Amino acid sequence: MNNKPWLCLCLLTVFFLSGCGQQSASIIETTKLAVVGQPDATMSAQQIAKIPYASAYLKVGDAPRAFVVLGFADATSLKWFTADRNMIVTRNGRVIKTLGFGNDLLFSDSANADPLSDGKMLIKNSAAFTWQHRELWSAKYQSGYTLTSTFSNQGIEDVMISDTPRQLVRINEQVKVSALNTCYTNSFWLDPDSGTVVQSHQYIGPYMPQIQFTILKPYAS
Repeated sequence: MNNKPWLCLCLLTVFFLSGCGQQSASIIETTKLAVVGQPDATMSAQQIAKIPYASAYLKVGDAPRAFVVLGFADATSLKWFTADRNMIVTRNGRVIKTLGFGNDLLFSDSANADPLSDGKMLIKNSAAFTWQHRELWSAKYQSGYTLTSTFSNQGIEDVMISDTPRQLVRINEQVKVSALNTCYTNSFWLDPDSGTVVQSHQYIGPYMPQIQFTILKPYAS
């Protein structure tokens, strides 16, 4: 599937507002038409299936849950846009960049591969292990900090995804920011066969709202 941003978003505009001639709209304005921004948006499996592009639920802190579609994909990351012109970028299920969240995550990188890039390894590994990466935020912690993550397999859990019960493997990630003397826990639910992240509850940094992200239709390159 080709997820070039203009083609994807313009076709989605046609899907939601047939005949309105929005093909020439800007990418942000087109994205607004392609996102259901009502409080706690809920889409049926049939509605999701009719949309030919990757889609997800996104909830940030106490804000209403939104239904979002994929705006752009490249070899390493996926960009998702919200109705109020915000953006999150994910890689292997982890949020690696945000735009419009106040204190945005500008940079996330490591010399070693993110363990989420090999979900099957996380599932098979019963012992906890650590990983370090560095993050840079737009405000308050401008110099960036090193984060130390400890992953642990919590076993199989029943999770409801779009009215369909699924058995997923929960991986907890305890994140420690030594320089700030604080820590927090992210949770990722992985498909036991593919090792891909289906759902996550994660923070982009300490003292920041939790981001809940649930894949409804995965991206297929």
